Amino acid sequence: MKKYVPLLALILFGFGCAPQSENKLDLIPVQSVFSGDSVRIAVQDLFYAPDYDSLSVPERSLGKVRLAGGAETLTLYADKDLSGYTSLRFFFGGSPCDLPVRVIRRRDVLFRYAPEPGVSRVTVFGNFNFWDRNGLPMKKTPGGHFELTVPFEPGQYEYLFAVDGREILDPENPVSVPNGLGGYNSSLKVLPPFEGTRPFITPESYTAGKRLKLNFHLLFNDYTGDYARNEIVALLDNRRLPASRIRLRKQRITVTLPAALAEKSSRLRLAWSGSSTNSNLAEVILENGLPAGNGGAFKWQDAIIYSLMPDRFRDGDPSNNAPIRHAALADRANFNGGDLQGIIEKLDEGYFNELGVNTLWILPFIKNTPNPYRETPEPHRMFSGYHGYWPVANREVDPHYGTLEDAGTMVSVAHRRGIRILMDFVSNHVHMEHPYYRDHPEWFGDYTLPDGRKNLRLFDEYRLTTWFESYLPSFDYPRSPEAVDTMVSDAVWWLKHYKVDGFRHDAVKHVPNAFWRALTRRIRSEFPGKDVYQIGETFGDHALIHSYVNNGQLSAQFNFNLYWPARYAFAVDGAGFGSLADEMDRVIDIYGQLHLMANLMDSHDQPRYPAYLEGDLDWGDNAQEVGWQKHITVDDPLTYDKVGTYMTYLMTIPGPPVIYYGNEIGMSGAADPDNRRMMSWSATPRQQELRKYVSRLTALRQEHSALRYGDYMTLQADDRAYAFLRSDFNGRLLTLIYRDKAPGQIRISLPTEFGTLSLECLNGDPVVRQNAAETDVFTVETEPYSGYVFKL
Repeated sequence: MKKYVPLLALILFGFGCAPQSENKLDLIPVQSVFSGDSVRIAVQDLFYAPDYDSLSVPERSLGKVRLAGGAETLTLYADKDLSGYTSLRFFFGGSPCDLPVRVIRRRDVLFRYAPEPGVSRVTVFGNFNFWDRNGLPMKKTPGGHFELTVPFEPGQYEYLFAVDGREILDPENPVSVPNGLGGYNSSLKVLPPFEGTRPFITPESYTAGKRLKLNFHLLFNDYTGDYARNEIVALLDNRRLPASRIRLRKQRITVTLPAALAEKSSRLRLAWSGSSTNSNLAEVILENGLPAGNGGAFKWQDAIIYSLMPDRFRDGDPSNNAPIRHAALADRANFNGGDLQGIIEKLDEGYFNELGVNTLWILPFIKNTPNPYRETPEPHRMFSGYHGYWPVANREVDPHYGTLEDAGTMVSVAHRRGIRILMDFVSNHVHMEHPYYRDHPEWFGDYTLPDGRKNLRLFDEYRLTTWFESYLPSFDYPRSPEAVDTMVSDAVWWLKHYKVDGFRHDAVKHVPNAFWRALTRRIRSEFPGKDVYQIGETFGDHALIHSYVNNGQLSAQFNFNLYWPARYAFAVDGAGFGSLADEMDRVIDIYGQLHLMANLMDSHDQPRYPAYLEGDLDWGDNAQEVGWQKHITVDDPLTYDKVGTYMTYLMTIPGPPVIYYGNEIGMSGAADPDNRRMMSWSATPRQQELRKYVSRLTALRQEHSALRYGDYMTLQADDRAYAFLRSDFNGRLLTLIYRDKAPGQIRISLPTEFGTLSLECLNGDPVVRQNAAETDVFTVETEPYSGYVFKL
C-alpha cells in the first residue's frame, strides 16, 4: 500500500502563538475543507484581536494544502487527492501561528427519478442545501429519467424531490424518517471512503515532573496500512509540535512537554492520518500543567443546564398574576402566573443544587405585549406573549414576571448558589407594538414580497428576512447598521448591569453572521477575560449550524441533528442505535471532542418525549394539533424507566446536557403549548424516584471528568443495545443503554489494548460476568429499558 506523504514538513522550534497583549490568543478552531475545493474564512472567527492588521500569510507555496489572504479573510485550498489532518502557518504580530486543518474527501451520490408523463421540472432538496427547492435541478436524460449527481460529505441526510412544485419522497428509496411536522423525508446515509472502523487515539496514562509525558493508545482497528511518526499532527494551543516531541512505538503515542511549557498551555490536540483514513482528533485540556480533572476552574464543558419558562415554572408572587381576558384565548395560551419570584424561591430552597444543575437557561423575561393576537395561518388560534418571544421593550422585565430588581435578585441568588444564568435573547424580531418598529420601520424587512406573496414563515426560501408572524416584524440588519448597534447594546446592557453569564439566542439562522460577529466583538472588547457562553437555536444541516459556531460568533448551538436520531432510537421499537452512533461520530468530527453543543430530550419547541413513548403521538402526527385535541398523561409506570434510560445517555455523552423543566419527573405533552404546562410540584412516588435518579446521574457527570472532557468511542450499536466509552487521563467509563421490554444479556468487548479490566457499576447493581478465556469480554444482565454507567 502506498505510504502516506506528510502534508507539511515539521520545521517548528518555538511554542506559543504571540498574543496581541499579555493574554494568549483564543484556541484557533480546526478548519475543514473538501478535497479539491476551497473555503473562505473570516479572520475574526479564528480569534479575537482589537485589529488584524499585523496578520500575514507566507507567499511561498505551502504544498498541496494552501492558505492565502489578509487581515479580514483567508482562503484555504486543498488538492483533490488529499484527506486527513494537517496545519498551515501564518503570522500574527510577527510571530508564527498554526492553523489546524481537516481535509475531507466527499463521495458522489446519484439521484434518479422516473417521471410520469408530462413532468417538466424535478429538483432535489434537503438538509444538505438548506432545503432550497430550486438550487439543485435534475437533468432529463435521453432515456426520459431525471438525474443529478451531488458530492456529499459522509453522514446522514434527509431529502425530498420537487416534481413540478409538488414535494414527494424518493420512490426508489424505501427508507424515510419523520420530519417532526407531521410528514416524512427520504433518508440517505453516505459512507466514508474508508468503510471500516478507523484508527482511534485514546488516553492511557501520564507522568509529571520536570517533563509531562502523555501516553496515548493508538488503536488501528480495521486499518492495515503503513504508519510512521511524521503522520501525526500535534498542536499545543496554536503551535504545532515538532517531531522530536512525539514518539510512536507499538501503538503507543507519547507526547513529551517540558513542565514549564505545559504550565502555560491550555490544550493539546492530536491526530493521525494514513493513506486511506485518519483517526479522531484527540483533545486534552491542560490545567496547571496537568490534564484537567475535578476541582479545577469552571469550564462550560462542566455545565449541566436547566431550562425553564418563567410563566410556567412557579408562582411566587400572586400579586402580579394578570391573565388576559378574552373569550377566544385558551388558558394554555394565556399567562399562567409563574414569575421570577418563583424561581428565586426554588433557588433559595436548593432545588437546583439538589438536582445537580449548575446553569439555568431562563426563557425570555423582558416585557412583552399585554394583548392577545391570532396566529396568521390556519386555524387562527389566539395566543398571548406568555412565552416571552413577543418583546415590546428590551430593557424592562415583563410585569407578569416581576421587576428589574427581581431579575437582579434572581441572578445574585443563583450566583451565591454556584449557578450561572443564561438569558434568552431575541434578536430576530420584535412585536409590532415595540417602539423600535414604531419609530424605525426602516430597520425591518418587507412583509410583502415583490411577487405579491407574504413573507411569512418562509424559513428556508427567505431565511434572513421572513417574518414569523404578521405582527412580528423581522429585522433587516444588512440594510440597518443602526439596528445592529442598538440590539447589540441591549444584549451588552444585561451583561453589564445584571451580570448574566451568557445568552441563549433565538432563531439564529434567521439572523446574518455579521450580527453575531458584531455582538461577540463587543462582548470581547467590553468584558475581557469573561467567558460569556452563547448558545444558539438553528434547525438545519451541519454546514449551516457550524457556520455560526466559532471564536467570532457563538460558543455553540443546540445539537438538534443528534436529537432527531436519538429521540427516534429511544422511542421506537426496533429502530436501532446505528444511526445515532453514526451521527455522534459525525458531531464530534465537526465540532470537536470538547464541543459545547448542548444535548436535550425535549424542549419548549419540541413535544415531550413521554408522549411518543406512550403512543399519544405518532411520528406522522401534527404534534401541535394533537396537543389541542388530547389530554396527554403518563399512564404506564414503565415510561419513567424509559425516561431514566434516555437521561443516562444524555448525562454521559459529549456536550452539556439540558434538562427541560419537568423532565426530571417525566412530564408529558405534545407540541407548543401543550409542552409548556405549569410545572408540577406534587410529584408521585414514581416521579420522585425518577428525580432522585436524575440527581444521581448529574452527580456522576460532576464526579467523573471523563464524562465532561473525555473522548467518545462506540463499542456497540444494534437493535437493543448501545454501548460507548468516555475516556480521559483521569478515568475510563462505559455507558450501556439497553432498550427492550424483556430482561437481556449484553456481551461487551473492550479493546484488548486496555489489558485486563474489571467493571464497577456506578448507578445500579447488574450482574456482570467476565469471560475466563477473554478477559476483555463481559456479559451484563440487564433490566428492561435500563441504562448503566461502569467505571473501568
